[in-house]
Amino acid sequence: MVTPNRTNIRKEGRYTMMRLLNNKKNVKTVSIIVGILFVISVGALAYTQMAGHGGSNAVSNIGVIDMQRIVESNPNLVQDAQQEYAAYNEELQKEFNEKSANLDEEGKAKLSNELRQKMQEKQQTIQENLKKRVDEASKTVADGKGLSVVLSRESVLFGGTDITDQVSKKLAETK
Repeated sequence: MVTPNRTNIRKEGRYTMMRLLNNKKNVKTVSIIVGILFVISVGALAYTQMAGHGGSNAVSNIGVIDMQRIVESNPNLVQDAQQEYAAYNEELQKEFNEKSANLDEEGKAKLSNELRQKMQEKQQTIQENLKKRVDEASKTVADGKGLSVVLSRESVLFGGTDITDQVSKKLAETK
């Protein structure tokens, strides 16, 4: 009797496989199994490809908004923002006039820089508030239409469902 070692096991395994393949019935069975696996894998690949594209006839679940049209159709948004900015600017101008009367040139420059920084922060806050209002209106409209993504028109070459008018209308309602 031969003691099992790596060489014998490899040879024995190889010979066992060869013996199985030499039998015509086994070759036929192995061929059928390989064929079935091939057909299943091709079918699965085709299915994932079709699912990935969502089918060319499927309704788009991507919404598109045109910010320029929203601004043009809601001039009150911009006017309100400009009025808020102008009022804050006037307030800071008064503050500068009151505080700068007793300051030298260096003090005035420092105060001017501080107030300019406040104006920039206010401008950023106003812009963020406008964006938040547009985002909320867009989300409401998108949810109502079953859209999962809303993009700006500038970033979309073609396609998508244009919801600009509905968002504009929603913004006008939520003044």
